[in-house]
Amino acid sequence: MKTTGNLNLKKPEDTDLVNIDDLNGNMDILDVEVVKQASATEPGRMSAADKAKLNGIAAGANKYTHPNHTGDVTSTGDGVTAIAPGVIVNADVNAAAAIDASKIGTGVVSNTEFGYLDGVTSGIQGQLNGKAGLATTPQQTTANLTYYVRTDGNDANNGLANTAGGAFKTIGKAINVIPQIVNHTVAVNVAAGTYAEDVLIEGTAGKGYVAFIGTAATINSFVAGRCHRVTVSGFTATTTSKAGFSVNDGGKIDFTNCVITAASSKEGFVIQGGAVSGISSCTISNRSVGIVSNDSVVASVNNAGSGNTTGLYTNLGLIYEIGTQPGGVIGVNGGLITSGVINPWGDNTHTQRPFFYARPAVVQTLTAANTWYKLSYPLENADTLDNYDTSTGVFTAPAAGIYCITGSMLFSNIISGDEVKLAIGSEDTPSNVLSYVKPGASAFISTSGSLTVSLAAGQKIALWSESSRANITTSPDGNYAYFTITRVA
Repeated sequence: MKTTGNLNLKKPEDTDLVNIDDLNGNMDILDVEVVKQASATEPGRMSAADKAKLNGIAAGANKYTHPNHTGDVTSTGDGVTAIAPGVIVNADVNAAAAIDASKIGTGVVSNTEFGYLDGVTSGIQGQLNGKAGLATTPQQTTANLTYYVRTDGNDANNGLANTAGGAFKTIGKAINVIPQIVNHTVAVNVAAGTYAEDVLIEGTAGKGYVAFIGTAATINSFVAGRCHRVTVSGFTATTTSKAGFSVNDGGKIDFTNCVITAASSKEGFVIQGGAVSGISSCTISNRSVGIVSNDSVVASVNNAGSGNTTGLYTNLGLIYEIGTQPGGVIGVNGGLITSGVINPWGDNTHTQRPFFYARPAVVQTLTAANTWYKLSYPLENADTLDNYDTSTGVFTAPAAGIYCITGSMLFSNIISGDEVKLAIGSEDTPSNVLSYVKPGASAFISTSGSLTVSLAAGQKIALWSESSRANITTSPDGNYAYFTITRVA
């Protein structure tokens, strides 16, 4: 008797006797197998989805082995794949990343690192573009630098070429790329044209200087604050709401061939805060004040202009005037303006002559009556040869000669009948009385006077004061209190 190939069902042949048990057995086998196909919970059932999955697997897939491969892209049996050095060229690399392709895969930049860098560089590239390149603007200068500014330039340029494609468009951009430590010469060349900018440079230091060189360049205004050394030439300021050119808080800032003629109640040049400035060959017209020195030293040389209410004005400062000056009256408030030759030798070597100007800083108390006290003037406005010691209040004559000594001190708690004296003397004792006051009513009083004396080389001079009543006090008001010595012969 034959049987079926899968379920082993019995198949009687023509000569076989039909046995009812064989038929029943076949039916039992079929019953079991049909249930398997119809029931999802019957053990051994294969779903249509599982069968479809198995049908999709290639024959022998469970015996797959990863092949080895050599060439531009290498792979090994364990599945590691790497790109050979030199296969990726610069054209294949994200341009924004600026990574040299020759370094990829050599150990300098690994494949993993490159993948990371390529993903993040584009996000930070915009920020990097806004920063000056370290090659041309390090934290401090390493060599002389020259930047160019033109009205047809672009602040996205590097500023290093005098072309539309190389120059900056604004002066402010050029200032932004200048390191704060300037140990060399940094030149900012500004082409002719109008730049609607309030130019501001602040906080430069070092042994070099910054030179702003204008060629018929027009700006709103120019301010230099807390800068060590700056020169400015060839600019015209047009502002009417502020000073045309200003210097604040120290430094040596010089102006040449600059112009401010727009009519305004504001000043032309304001130099203040202990700064030292030379203003030469400039034109200042139609301003409230042409040149102001507030607590600073200014050399005004061969300047011009008209229509100013006041030409030169000093407020506790010093102005040397040489040659022509901007038109207007002269104004002095506790300072000094001196013209041209300041010595009887007939030369202009005033910078080689000893001169200082100092002011008080704190309240002093003359504790005891009828006792001399040395006065303190620690705030120094000028000291051409460094002959005055601010810590001791003593001037030392550098050479024998004739010296003009001027002193003043303001006292704040005087009552009627007090007697107060002001004198010059050595660093140890007073000698010559400059002023004696005895007010008839309670008030502030100012004791002041001057004396021209012959001093020997090395002789020391200080100011002294004495009162008839104990505990009178000084006032550090620089408008009424100062100490100055000038050699006149």
